[in-house]
Amino acid sequence: MRNYYLLLLSGVLFINSYCKPANHSYNFKIDTSDTSIHEGINDTALLPLSLNKPKCKGNKIYPVKGGDNGMYIDGKTVMPGDTIVIKASNNPYTYFAVGNLYGTKDCPVTIINEGGQVCFINGMAFDNCLYINITGTGDTSNKYGFKIEDPASNGVGIDIHGRSAFIEVQHIFIHHKTYGFWVKQEGSCIDSLQFPNWVINNIYIHDNKIVKMNQEGMYLGSTDPNGLRQVNCNGKTITPKPLRLGNIKVYNNLIDSTNRSGLQLSCGSEAMNEIFNNTITNCGFEFSDIQGNGISLGGYTSAKVYNNHINHTFALGILCLGSGKILIKDNVIKNSGELDGHKANGMAGILIDTRPTSPVDSTQFFILNNTIGKNSDHAVRVMRTVDSYAKENIICNSGNVEVDKHVDWTSNCNTK
Repeated sequence: MRNYYLLLLSGVLFINSYCKPANHSYNFKIDTSDTSIHEGINDTALLPLSLNKPKCKGNKIYPVKGGDNGMYIDGKTVMPGDTIVIKASNNPYTYFAVGNLYGTKDCPVTIINEGGQVCFINGMAFDNCLYINITGTGDTSNKYGFKIEDPASNGVGIDIHGRSAFIEVQHIFIHHKTYGFWVKQEGSCIDSLQFPNWVINNIYIHDNKIVKMNQEGMYLGSTDPNGLRQVNCNGKTITPKPLRLGNIKVYNNLIDSTNRSGLQLSCGSEAMNEIFNNTITNCGFEFSDIQGNGISLGGYTSAKVYNNHINHTFALGILCLGSGKILIKDNVIKNSGELDGHKANGMAGILIDTRPTSPVDSTQFFILNNTIGKNSDHAVRVMRTVDSYAKENIICNSGNVEVDKHVDWTSNCNTK
């Protein structure tokens, strides 16, 4: 059993495995065929939304929990195609963590429940992992076969970090935590954990339920993409850039009652990210007009955001500060700036703005066919903090609009 450390990071207590980064690397290319979004009007083929089903038959592994009711799996003991089975009969568990676990494209490793709903307090952590499917579908009587709940509302439900990629997380209920999901690697002293030496990519998060978070429902990517935060490395202060994200797919999730934003994706500059078919409600119980958005896209993030239902956010329905191509379409957004009887002025259904990038990048947006209800501003507002918009932006069929006069745009949905 490896040692574990309770880390206090940014004032948040969470469990994390202490694992050295792998001494070998996986060189793979990210498919960027979908980054043009010339389908601002017409969709093109999507990148993958899930892992391949295993084509090989591995072993079933039943891990044994330690005296602290937690489990650590050393990836060296697991082969591609194996299934790690966690039994409900041994409830409750404190944590499950794994480091340096590698499946393959055709033989991913599966982590699944058995015999009912498996209950954790601290959560699940994955460090330097590839081709892993964490699925709560092991018992047909439970839609969410894993439940992560802490009565004290501390910690992170699912933590994916390090040099990780190709991870699927599905059918998990996360209740009373500080964060539902963390998928990120902040700036590190270790070169291999600094931009541009890895991309956390192909992370598929779907069919999960997240309720009552002290902060965000999902915190995906660092909010310091330009590397301005100081890190002390053996007495030397550096400002490393965090790892970027790419091809993040978030769909069919239920997120309700968060003290800050429901879902935040930042640093997502590699390949195309998608956020769709999610229901996000009651965000912003800190009652801060800069923290209670339904969906937030942070710096360097290109994304498609579509078919989401967002209702009752103290701040904005959707906030976009990213660069590159942005498609926001067919969303239903209601009651922006209104939560639990509290109201905030100036909260649009959709707000687009720009932030500094290095090197300088442009932002091009397509805002199409959104149904935007009650709000405390315009349905769509476009600001220009940095003069970095591309031309030929589109806003159509999305309610009343206020756009900075220096931004080139049209309301013609038939423009190509």
